[in-house]
Amino acid sequence: MKKTISLLIAVMLAASIFLASGPIIGAASQHLNNDWNRGVVKGLKDAFEAYGYEFIHTNARGDTGQQVADVENFLARKVDAVIIAGGEGPAFEPVMKKLQEAGIPVITIDIPSQYTLCNVTSDNFNAGEKLALYTINKLGKKGNIVVFDTPGWYSLLVRSRMLDTVAMDYPDIKIVARFECSVIDSVNSSYEQMRSYLLSNPNVNSVYCTWGLPALGASKAIKELGLEDKIFVTCVDADQAVVQEMMLPNSPLTGVVGQYPEKLGQIAVQMADLAIKGEADKLPVEAYAPIILIEKDAPEIWFAGLERMLPPQAWEALYPAD
Repeated sequence: MKKTISLLIAVMLAASIFLASGPIIGAASQHLNNDWNRGVVKGLKDAFEAYGYEFIHTNARGDTGQQVADVENFLARKVDAVIIAGGEGPAFEPVMKKLQEAGIPVITIDIPSQYTLCNVTSDNFNAGEKLALYTINKLGKKGNIVVFDTPGWYSLLVRSRMLDTVAMDYPDIKIVARFECSVIDSVNSSYEQMRSYLLSNPNVNSVYCTWGLPALGASKAIKELGLEDKIFVTCVDADQAVVQEMMLPNSPLTGVVGQYPEKLGQIAVQMADLAIKGEADKLPVEAYAPIILIEKDAPEIWFAGLERMLPPQAWEALYPAD
């Protein structure tokens, strides 16, 4: 009986999709565990509504294989465009090729590919460089850095690589350890890794995180061990929990590059709209959303250019009251 009902629901859903009056866009998320991913989806949904598009959104709950399957399902349903809202880029190459061959335009977020018409992203080269320069400058050009990263995401790879590139000019800067943490339970994972490492390797001066949630776990471990005056933490992604942590007087989290995820989602829909209307020639290979440079005490001293804010100012800019 349950199987029959499930099949009936699936048929009804498929029928409703094909009977929809306007174009339909499929959007696939890898997970919604942090404010960046949730913000991207909010931007997508707001823009879908503004443009009048029907849409299907899927959440793979951290499972890349499921996210790929979701995109395969969009292909089978013959949607008018597909947006892949971040994820482990190489995993999507085969299905994106199929979409291209089927004439279905693909827009990606944080996934460069020969098969995407436009990759919408923050300027991760600039973000990584700014964060690396801040970290090295704050260290006085000498010290030991631990890096937290998550494999598979191109944007994170760029940020990590920019630290390596900048550090090449400073021989007294040492990257002493690199840790990988999953998108699932990343705060606890980074906390355990950081705490374990510090107990046997206390000679750490800074922790550089390619995204926000590992910075929370690392900060928790540093405070628990009473090392907040000896080690500072930096990251990309100004999630609400990250900015709240920065505003604590005893927080070791001092420098953050914030993104506008809602704008990433909105830009992606704008690019999809042009593609659906046959104006793909107007699309850039990459479209960039702005970033914010946030410093705990004195942003105007530590960062040059772009928007510079204190944590409370960043909170107001990123999460204005309704």
